[in-house]
Amino acid sequence: MVFYDPFSIAITVGGSVGALLISYPMKEIKRLGKVIVETFKEETTSKVETITLFTNLSRKARREGLLSLEDDIANIEDEFTRKALNMVVDGIEPEAIKEIMQLEIVELEKRHEDGSAMLKSLGAYGPAFGMLGTLIGLIQMLADMNDAANLTKGMGKALITTFYGSILANIIAIPMAQKLDYKTAQEVNGMEMIIEGVIAIQSGVNPRIVEDKLSAYLSPSERAEIKAMGVNNNEVAENV
Repeated sequence: MVFYDPFSIAITVGGSVGALLISYPMKEIKRLGKVIVETFKEETTSKVETITLFTNLSRKARREGLLSLEDDIANIEDEFTRKALNMVVDGIEPEAIKEIMQLEIVELEKRHEDGSAMLKSLGAYGPAFGMLGTLIGLIQMLADMNDAANLTKGMGKALITTFYGSILANIIAIPMAQKLDYKTAQEVNGMEMIIEGVIAIQSGVNPRIVEDKLSAYLSPSERAEIKAMGVNNNEVAENV
């Protein structure tokens, strides 16, 4: 195959991975697989579903009290949401809840930033080792210039490592890093929305106000989806 050369793959991929092992602690390298999986994982709960949840919990808390939410909280899959609401039921002060949950966000950002940095480093190493492989190939080619056929073949082998390096960087590592950055921003935005909802429930805010407040985090299409689901209607209204 024209585009297959084991030596070039070993130089480009092996060299890039080797440089990554030198650049980062082993415990961080071991996390790279989890980071890659996280990049392709789809969110299980949408913002619209989260707002619906908080609107319903707010309504129930106003009618029956915060302790009545215990069973509902136990059925929530998202650990971040469950933890924040459990603190509300336990009577922890709003400022303490905000501080604890903001620390959760900061640590998540740090973990994802480290993963993104590793992928970006891999993207930087790929072309560099691709060029190194090309230089090795050129040296070997120039060492045997008597045979014109070998000269042409050697040029092809020399250039293919640059090709591999470009693929590693621009099709794999860098796009994955950018996707992880995007997903991190989206996840943090959703977590901030959850904190707002939790504090609103603890404060006994009117469910309609809870919905309106959290809807600020939505795109116009998502707001239209909430209306279509019947979340935003007169039945939700209650007296403050």
